[in-house]
Amino acid sequence: MATKTTEQVLATFGPKQWAGAPAKEAGNLFVGAGFIAFLLCLVLMIFIEPLRDGFVVVLVCTLFAFVAMFADIGSTVRREKAFLVGVTATINELILEMTGDPTAQISVSKFREIVEYEGSLALPVNGVPGLVLRVDGKRLEMKHVLATVTTPEYGLESFDLLLAAEEQGKS
Repeated sequence: MATKTTEQVLATFGPKQWAGAPAKEAGNLFVGAGFIAFLLCLVLMIFIEPLRDGFVVVLVCTLFAFVAMFADIGSTVRREKAFLVGVTATINELILEMTGDPTAQISVSKFREIVEYEGSLALPVNGVPGLVLRVDGKRLEMKHVLATVTTPEYGLESFDLLLAAEEQGKS
């Protein structure tokens, strides 16, 4: 008897929802915020005399750029973490449905590790191996969280035949 393998997509997400690198554009943001702060300092030099000193302008521009960069990185980290927590909760519900084992659920850090390294996680179904959770997709493209279920090779075909016969007998 050949084993039967089925694959089901549990979740799909793209780089806008989770990229795994919140500080990727930090350099561009720092330069842009610094430039905007410089322009603002040029205008404010008319009214605020200490801004006419070059050192003060550089200091203000640098501080403004750091604050803007860290605020953006912080909001991106919070958004991505909230997204991962939500996806992990959904996947844990599906794992609980498929395995019937509440201890088989995964943590957010374990799920993040699976996503980042495109790994897989084998889970037993009622004590029998046969469920594999894995992530497909390249970095910065759509990623799919897949559950691959492989039926064991012993006795299930005859059980399925008995179940089908019983269901036909009832109707």
